[in-house]
Amino acid sequence: MDSSGGSQGPPDIDAVQAAKLVERITGNAWAADAAGKLIYVTPAALAFFGASPESLNSQPDKNTFDWRRVIHPEDYDAAAVAWRRCLQTGEQYTVEHRTLRATGIYGWVRSTGQPIRDGEGAIAGWYGTLSDIALPEDTDSPHAGRPARDPLLSMDTVHPHDRLTDEQAAARAFFHGIPQIRSYRQLQADSSYERVAFRVEPDHGISIEVDPAVARQAESWMTASSFGETADAVQAALAIEKLYGGAWAIDVTGQFTYATPAVQTSIAMTLEDLNLLLDGKSFLEGGRQGWQRGTHPDDSERMGETVRHALRTGEHWNFECRILRANGAYVWHWAAARPTRDRQGRVTGWYGTALDIDVYKRTEAALRERERQLQQLIDTVPALIWSAMANGAPTYVNKPFTEVTGATLEDMIAPDQSASLGVVHPEDRAAAREAFLHSVATGIPYIQRYRQHRAGGDYRWTETRAEPLRDELGTIVQWCGVSSDIHDLITTQEALRESEQHLQQLVETLPALVYCALPDGKPIYRSQRLRQYLGFNLEETDGLGKSRLEGTLDAVIHPHDLAAVKERYAHSLATGEPYLLRHRLRRFDGVYRWVETRASAMRNGDGEIVQWNGICLDIDDQVQTQEELSRAQENLARSSQAASLAELSASIAHEVNQPLSAVMNYSSACQRWLTAEPPNIERAQKTLDRIVHSANSAADVVSRIRALFKQSTDKRDSSELGAVVRQARDLLAEEAGRRRIRMDIEGESGLRLVPFDRVQIQQVLVNLMRNGMDAMASVSNDRVVQIRAFRAGDMVRVEVKDRGRGVQFPDKIFEPFFTTKDQGMGMGLAISRSIVESHGGQLWAEKNEPSGANFVFTLPLDVAKMP
Repeated sequence: MDSSGGSQGPPDIDAVQAAKLVERITGNAWAADAAGKLIYVTPAALAFFGASPESLNSQPDKNTFDWRRVIHPEDYDAAAVAWRRCLQTGEQYTVEHRTLRATGIYGWVRSTGQPIRDGEGAIAGWYGTLSDIALPEDTDSPHAGRPARDPLLSMDTVHPHDRLTDEQAAARAFFHGIPQIRSYRQLQADSSYERVAFRVEPDHGISIEVDPAVARQAESWMTASSFGETADAVQAALAIEKLYGGAWAIDVTGQFTYATPAVQTSIAMTLEDLNLLLDGKSFLEGGRQGWQRGTHPDDSERMGETVRHALRTGEHWNFECRILRANGAYVWHWAAARPTRDRQGRVTGWYGTALDIDVYKRTEAALRERERQLQQLIDTVPALIWSAMANGAPTYVNKPFTEVTGATLEDMIAPDQSASLGVVHPEDRAAAREAFLHSVATGIPYIQRYRQHRAGGDYRWTETRAEPLRDELGTIVQWCGVSSDIHDLITTQEALRESEQHLQQLVETLPALVYCALPDGKPIYRSQRLRQYLGFNLEETDGLGKSRLEGTLDAVIHPHDLAAVKERYAHSLATGEPYLLRHRLRRFDGVYRWVETRASAMRNGDGEIVQWNGICLDIDDQVQTQEELSRAQENLARSSQAASLAELSASIAHEVNQPLSAVMNYSSACQRWLTAEPPNIERAQKTLDRIVHSANSAADVVSRIRALFKQSTDKRDSSELGAVVRQARDLLAEEAGRRRIRMDIEGESGLRLVPFDRVQIQQVLVNLMRNGMDAMASVSNDRVVQIRAFRAGDMVRVEVKDRGRGVQFPDKIFEPFFTTKDQGMGMGLAISRSIVESHGGQLWAEKNEPSGANFVFTLPLDVAKMP
């Protein structure tokens, strides 16, 4: 054997072979090509992830690694950055991150990888392994919420001959979880090297104090002068060493042919010391070997026996023992070795490694203390906690469980060792047992509400939940449950249900059609009365390529009213203003009936609309009655008008008849006096005077009749014209709505006329607007009366347009007693023209495009009062 400060070269194997060597020791490994693409993954690792090779190689894009799906999203970026750097530099890859298990839970692992180089030093591939950290996921854990980390320091300042053992020390700190004292030659500012010692802390924290392992480059260590048949074993050891920081190889007799330099220095034993025969006999013949001096006396003999058995049988070797460090302390290790074989299957050597498990051994006491604290916590938490075996047999109840229910663990176990459920109310026990057995059989979480017995003898409502605890293979090993008192919650919910039922009954018994909608108008509720009225449910208009609101409106609103309903509804949804409209609604039997619909927005504390609540009132009978009343009033008005006209005509005839008769008599007398021989001029003159007097009497009668229809001018003012137009519109609003006619007003504001009679001008507007509505009686759609008022020089021009049939006799319509209506008197337009002309304006008719008539009148503008 040679004493050397050098190191072995890279193993002469490819990445997949190296990964399989590691796999034999640790159970999982992976290999990748030079570009980082996975080319091999241990089947155990695939099962661990619940993944397939294809899924791990399904790269979504060139910038994303194929294994992203199994890395926690918060850790992926850091892991990817480290991996890209290693692919570029060839550095060792060592990162801690969370991976997705087959159970769907993320757990912490240590991931490491090493490059495989060809004869020219170029990277030919990568191999590595994952180690489950299995730390608790709580806020006290140093891993909780921590991103992936890369613990390797730069090797640029380390002497090239020391870099191997330096990397080994870093790998040992990373995988073994213990601090390492690294001693190496460090590059100085003057380009010289000076030996330094550096403490390498593990990347993950531990909760107990441990002595660091010491790896000093200056200490002596050896390599074998010849590997003999163990060349394959040495290559395997080198592959393991790169990942775990330590490995060794022995021949078939137990003699070491290789041991990692850092291992030799940390235990202060060279290969010569390890191979020394202590009692002159070979190891296989029962002799003691030098390495046994470095094991604890209580472990040495047993360890030697198991090694001899493995050497003789070729079986895999695994052993836990305490190894003596150079500082004199014994440290627990897990050691493992695997044989290498030739083509005939003959064992040619062994390779192995030893992982420091001292931390885990020494934490058993800490775990027992944590268990005591946890038990104390469970016994003081205000909840009833219990556990059961995988088959449902009770195994534990906490102290509050017994105190509250009065039942011990023995009380909870039936004679057949199943759960007795003795604390469950007899009326609820069968359902609770059935649900629990179903969960035990299927593995689904258990949740059940029932009345639970109390130590005082009463029962209270309880909610019990249980979740299965599974091992790493997903097998249920235990059930953990908790029972919470929800008696107050149940009684409160019952009171709320009774209140809700009362309100529901109130809504359903209201003599109205009630509905609710979302802020965007989507219907979400209809009372039973409304559902029966329409004949279909909410969802029946879905799936027609329309929104539920649009589909409902199209289905139930009369076609002539649909546009107005949608317009008004959209306005309310956009502004939040209350909705009010009368329209016709289709009943389940296809009959359209008049309804009045009202809706208001319900808002939260911030004033945001959370729901629309609406009500429909069937007013069809009311509308029909109102129309009949209107028709009766019109008939009465016409009858009264006819009677008044007849009376007026008789009065006029009576009043005018006497003077006219006198005129006729006097005219006959005058004729006689003038035709006498000789003519009696004097008597004829007196007769003519009497004729004039009688004619004047007739004129006075006519004047008095005219005075009845003539308004005085002492009530004139210069009001704003727009107010008069709006008042006229309001007078006819109800009639227009009944006749499904829309009235649009458009005009300038602030138009002031010379003093005028508001009542007379209003009469003109009402007469023209009513004529327009009458003209559209036969029009089926687009029924609009438009009123426009605007300035035209020193006059105001007012237009009243309709979309009826137009003016048929434009030259006669303003003549008294001329009418085109079946029951008209023919005086409206004549009187309107008289009123307009008496105010200094004009009234005429024009053709409206594309259809209908346009009645225009002008009135003088008070220019002095205009801005």
